[in-house]
Amino acid sequence: MIDEMDLARLMRAEFEAAEPPSAVVDVERAMTAGRRQRWYARSAGAALAVVAVVVGAVTVPGLVAPTDGSPSLGPLDTPAPLEPSAEPLDTSRIPAALETIDPTIQYVRFGWLPSGLAGLSYSAGLSQGDTRVILSGDDGDKQSSAGVSVHLYPKGVTPKAPQVMGIDQRAPVVSTAPAPDVRGEAATFTVYDVDGDTDRLSLRWQYAPDGWATVDVTPWAAGQDLRETALHVAQTLRFSTTERLRMPAQVTGLPQRLRPIYASVDGPLTPDGWRWYAGVTYSAETSTAAHSKAGARTLDVSFSPYLKMTDKIRAELDGKVLYEPPNTTIHGRQASFYAAGDPDWSERLEVLDVRGMVVRMDARRGALDEQGTKGLFSHLDLAGAKPDWRPSLMVD
Repeated sequence: MIDEMDLARLMRAEFEAAEPPSAVVDVERAMTAGRRQRWYARSAGAALAVVAVVVGAVTVPGLVAPTDGSPSLGPLDTPAPLEPSAEPLDTSRIPAALETIDPTIQYVRFGWLPSGLAGLSYSAGLSQGDTRVILSGDDGDKQSSAGVSVHLYPKGVTPKAPQVMGIDQRAPVVSTAPAPDVRGEAATFTVYDVDGDTDRLSLRWQYAPDGWATVDVTPWAAGQDLRETALHVAQTLRFSTTERLRMPAQVTGLPQRLRPIYASVDGPLTPDGWRWYAGVTYSAETSTAAHSKAGARTLDVSFSPYLKMTDKIRAELDGKVLYEPPNTTIHGRQASFYAAGDPDWSERLEVLDVRGMVVRMDARRGALDEQGTKGLFSHLDLAGAKPDWRPSLMVD
């Protein structure tokens, strides 16, 4: 797995060179790398590139709720009312394979993780042309792809072998063997050779009829029992189809045409960790549109902790830009605002120290009305905002 910012830089370099995007980028590895570094790698063009990477080239019809006359997903601050149930929810399973993935729902949490992991992340929605749910724990090593990840696939989608880093091919299978049943369903162990050095174990089963789930484990310490780890993680997962994904602040005042198509949160697993991130991508395009095409009506809103410069942070930055140079103020706070030559094309707003957070908005042509990103910032619900916010990805 890779960091989103690493992938973004690669994609941006290719775009500026007028070359087609790379076909050999390991997206999972790029996303992991990005999660570990995006608190620091905030160059002026990176966020726009990340949008192209995260949203992908094509929407898969039927997997993200459409806007062309059909019911659409509401904004994160207006959850749909839940019908009362006479029976308690069964958190051990999902009753039916997911036909639509709602980015505002937290479908899965970890019930148990082995020691040695440092960070947690969760994402749901449209990513690189695929719609899926990913929950993962990583070892905190920027150069490593080690850790545990859980994938939930929509109805009828079969898991693929991981991609070999730097090569346009899927990892070869080292071995396949039956696994003990997972939650009463038949399961399989598959070992992949992902880079010639490290093997990745994948435990596969159906969480519901025609709905696949996997737990993938890449070792981060010597002598690990990957099969036992994968089984224990799988058996202790907790599922939901109604729980709202927790965010550090709520986005209100959005035009009715916008709906969320992708959400991502991550944060520390260890008590002394402090870095976190939360972001949502919205789109006004129809369910069959290419959301990353030039001029696509999309909006990114993200939150992260505001960092005051210290010698430690300066050393970790190693020359990277922490924040874009402020060129304006928004409600008395320092901010940077940039708009393309054609104001209708795109604009970007980054506001510093908003209740201890950094708020960033990237809007493309036609996503917002005349209020723009500055007006949308005024509508944010910051009632629960705090710099020590954490995502809730483990069972309490």
